[in-house]
Amino acid sequence: MTRPPEGATGAADRFRDLRAMWRGTRGLCPNCGSGGVFTSLWGVAPVCPNCGVRFERESGAWVGAWVLTYSVALLILIVVSVVLIVNFGLFPGLEWILVGTGAAAVLLSYRPVKGWWLWWMWAAGFVTRDGEDDIEAYPGSGTRDAKKRG
Repeated sequence: MTRPPEGATGAADRFRDLRAMWRGTRGLCPNCGSGGVFTSLWGVAPVCPNCGVRFERESGAWVGAWVLTYSVALLILIVVSVVLIVNFGLFPGLEWILVGTGAAAVLLSYRPVKGWWLWWMWAAGFVTRDGEDDIEAYPGSGTRDAKKRG
């Protein structure tokens, strides 16, 4: 069973676990801290080789990571654009500098953002072991009682 952070009482406490957030951002399993999350530059293993949590429950689970990556890249691109235009004005080749900056920003930020997104999915209870959900991992959340009644 997935172990909550020390003293955790529910899924909300997972969002306060900053160590798990940094582990995810560095490409480590947010649940146990082991490596082996990424199988390639951007590919994620189906399950953690150490604790067995499944990283992708549904197709499209990583769309949020792409949205965040493009948002980060856009912010970087805006800052670079403003700095260059304020200091040098519009000049020939500016568009190629911005295209290169945008591409580099997406390529360099995707993996850390995807790791952060993995942490977010873990904190929200979407990343669990097969057959286990957030209700079992954190008893007393109240949702189990609602299932019994319904």
